[in-house]
Amino acid sequence: MPTKHIPLIMEIIDNIVSPDDRRRKYSDRQILKILVVLQISGISYRSARIFLTNHEEYLRMIRISEIPSFQTLSRRARKFDLHAMNRAITFLCYMKECAAVDSFMIHTCKHSTALRRKHWNKYRDPYGGWSKTTKGWSYGRKCHMSLDIDTLLIMDWLVTRGNMHDSRVSHEMVDSVRNLSYILVDSAYDTSDIYDYIFENTHSLPIIDTNRRRGIVLQGLSVNRKIGIDLRREYASLYSLRWEIERTFSILEEIMRAENIWYVRNRSYDAAIGLKAIAYNLMIVSNTESGEKPREIMKIVSC
Repeated sequence: MPTKHIPLIMEIIDNIVSPDDRRRKYSDRQILKILVVLQISGISYRSARIFLTNHEEYLRMIRISEIPSFQTLSRRARKFDLHAMNRAITFLCYMKECAAVDSFMIHTCKHSTALRRKHWNKYRDPYGGWSKTTKGWSYGRKCHMSLDIDTLLIMDWLVTRGNMHDSRVSHEMVDSVRNLSYILVDSAYDTSDIYDYIFENTHSLPIIDTNRRRGIVLQGLSVNRKIGIDLRREYASLYSLRWEIERTFSILEEIMRAENIWYVRNRSYDAAIGLKAIAYNLMIVSNTESGEKPREIMKIVSC
């Protein structure tokens, strides 16, 4: 068990979650602490009782004597406003200049299963869809996410159908980082509409990779897209920082197990991704406050 990180994470949760208005068997703070510990340790709700029984030190830190049931954890997790909790975490750190926006696929079933169901056009997940990524065709849902590059904190997330193009939800993602100076995104966001929205509704400069497949005919470009292409050339060195969000996705997919979240009835994918994002952010904040590298999370996860 880590000597300082988990207690520090518990203290941060006490600061960001308000006391309950009414008396409950398990407070919101206690439930969130349990959920975060399970996310960090890679334990499912169904295995929570066995895991916590074998780690009484967590029970003492959470200050509970009886372990909540699987149904209680699942129900309370869906009722949390995880986006508000995440905003409270990001307020603990000073936002600086650069933000990045991108997306990754969440597989809701095995690839072989998706291919078989595609043949019969009979999918179990009503909101799943096919999308072509750098890894090939994938079936599932898509998680759109914004990241503060300087603090490495996840600012916000949005789970959509797998075939939802990034530009379709760009306004919501831009709004989550509208107070930062630069927004770095790839060529999927290279549209006049996105340039217009950023220039008219934020104080940020869009650094967007140029989509050359659409063609660059100067006479046919809108004014804002012309300005955006010039900004991309001027801030070419700054654009390389966009890869920080890809590194964050690697942590979420490989360590936090966000790449494969199988579909079951009544599962909230917003809550599933939200808990992983909050656990990730809490580890980043705890490492920062401890004077360590923000992404040194393996010593916490592997405990």
